[in-house]
Amino acid sequence: MMIQRKVILVDNNSADVALATQVFKAVPLPLEVIHLRDGESLTNYVRQNPLGNVALVLISLNLHGQPSTLDILKSFYTDQHYKKLPIIVFSTSKNKEDILSCYEYGANAYVHKPLDQSDYEKVIQNIAHFWGDVNVLPTYDYENA
Repeated sequence: MMIQRKVILVDNNSADVALATQVFKAVPLPLEVIHLRDGESLTNYVRQNPLGNVALVLISLNLHGQPSTLDILKSFYTDQHYKKLPIIVFSTSKNKEDILSCYEYGANAYVHKPLDQSDYEKVIQNIAHFWGDVNVLPTYDYENA
């Protein structure tokens, strides 16, 4: 029996959130989607909840408000309690500086967000299968974070 894993979706675009949530839920894996609208909500969530079964944090590069996605990456990467949290940046940007900055600050992956709905769905399915099933989560006790 597979353990239910959490997908933390951090995005303030309601259309993207609705589509991503629909695709994650349609994948035949035990995934629970948790939607957060901004960096502050994500920061609060990780401080207040056990994170041992988080398959991934899928975060938009261009969140409204503070902290920014890059600030979150820096903060989590330098904190031993959150450093191993799998974070995937999902963005329409193909700017090399954006991509490099995300990796330098600890992103586990940078995935281009397709504009075509069919391509978008395929990308979310691939993310779900890899991070929700294939990937082995670190043996790290997030509950004591």
